[in-house]
Amino acid sequence: MQSEYQASHIEQVPVTMGGFGVNAYIIHASGGDIIVDAGAEPEKILAAVKEPVAAILITHGHADHISALEDIRGATQAPVHMHPDDAEPAGIKDYEPFQDGQDLVIAGEMIHVIHTPGHCPGSVTLVVGHDQIVGDLIMPGSVGRTDIGGAKWEDLEVSIRKVMPLWTESTRLYAGHGDVMHAFSEMKTNPYLPPVIPDPPEKV
Repeated sequence: MQSEYQASHIEQVPVTMGGFGVNAYIIHASGGDIIVDAGAEPEKILAAVKEPVAAILITHGHADHISALEDIRGATQAPVHMHPDDAEPAGIKDYEPFQDGQDLVIAGEMIHVIHTPGHCPGSVTLVVGHDQIVGDLIMPGSVGRTDIGGAKWEDLEVSIRKVMPLWTESTRLYAGHGDVMHAFSEMKTNPYLPPVIPDPPEKV
């Protein structure tokens, strides 16, 4: 996934929806900016943009992640990428569908897409270099809720096990809510993460 593509700077843009904090992100790539999630305060998200916006990526379809989407799309004229399992129920039209395992090159940046349901059916994790934009899959000291419609703990655990093998000592996790996390710190302290199963010893 790395190849010749280098990880870009990911800027956290905290916004507020009805008194509830949620994060948008700007990937400042070599060929432009990429907006990830657009939950509220579109003017604040757009103020963080430094270069023309090449795309808008949505981690999942809950209202606190898409309520400002049409304002952002209208201002930037950028294409929207989203998983159909969330886009269709949310009524999002004219979008590019994410596929599990997909590698996208946008604005000179390689972005690897992992379908990570559990919090909601169409959640995705976006791998940028060694870092991951995880939406509401993992939170600081916690994980996404599974007591809401479309959520399922068993699916969430499977999804977490899909992203954890990609973590390195430098991996940062950019969540939909809260501070940016250090992956290995969460692995040690987050009680909701499954235990890491070591690789079996090589046969001699």
